[in-house]
Amino acid sequence: MQCLRFFMVLPLYFWLSPAWAVPVTVAIIQNATWTQTVSVMGQVKSVGMVTLTAPMTGRVVGPFQPPGMVSSGAVIAHIDPPGLQAQLQAARAQVDYAQIALQRNQRLLKDGVVARSTVDSSEVAYKQALGNARALRAEQTDQTLTAPFTGSINYLVVPGAVVTTGTPIATLSGRARPWVEALVPPQDAFRVAKGSFVRLQGNGWQGSGRVRSIGNSARQSGLVSVVIRLPTHSALLPGEWISVHLQVPREHTLAVPVTAVVMHGAHALVFIDELGHARPVPVKVVGTEHGIARIIGHLKAGEQVVMSGNTRLSNQTPLEIRK
Repeated sequence: MQCLRFFMVLPLYFWLSPAWAVPVTVAIIQNATWTQTVSVMGQVKSVGMVTLTAPMTGRVVGPFQPPGMVSSGAVIAHIDPPGLQAQLQAARAQVDYAQIALQRNQRLLKDGVVARSTVDSSEVAYKQALGNARALRAEQTDQTLTAPFTGSINYLVVPGAVVTTGTPIATLSGRARPWVEALVPPQDAFRVAKGSFVRLQGNGWQGSGRVRSIGNSARQSGLVSVVIRLPTHSALLPGEWISVHLQVPREHTLAVPVTAVVMHGAHALVFIDELGHARPVPVKVVGTEHGIARIIGHLKAGEQVVMSGNTRLSNQTPLEIRK
């Protein structure tokens, strides 16, 4: 009977014994910030030189800019089409006449002298005259040539010259300092900060730049334009394609040893020491560097994560923590 009691107690002893716990080592979860690198292709561009041409047939009139630099948006010249001024004067006179006729017929309608249809016809004639005058004024606006960017102006015609549509009027030479344009997915572009650091590589050249501007909306392709300022003396030429590596900051990440992450199929998890027992927590790994994994999950800094022996664990497995 005594022997029987011994064999009944023996399993209970081994169940309570630490020998049944899995020996593991642990590490403390740390707060961390993770900077993601988004790599895309970018094209080197430059304002270079542009030729401004006549938008219509006519006479080139002032104001002609003095030789030298002109600002973006400065008026380069006006093209005066033959007869446009006379047409504008006639259109303004027609508007005045139609307005007077409409007002007269409205008064006569009140006196019962004319029918309502006469007033309606006068109103239609007035609106037609206004529309014609607006169209001519719009044509007059199209006569104006403006500088699309800041640069040095060089006129190819003299004031008063008669030109046809497409005739070169002037050349505008930009400062020719190139930049890089990269098209980036919106979810990444809108997290990039203006002025942030960018690594650049292309055609045997390596360097860095800074984000100059970020588009406000996606293009038809669904990508957002990010413009990058190049170093002053870069060897890149307009038209070249280069690799662009943007730094996109991620907040609220945690740092654990890479060995703490266990893969179960396509899913990653870590085991937390919870009162001497293993508790699995699903995580998302956003990046690894120098043996440290940056993760996102329902964890807290300061908790103990198992970093060795974790492949033998399951939920609530007893832990024997070793130093």
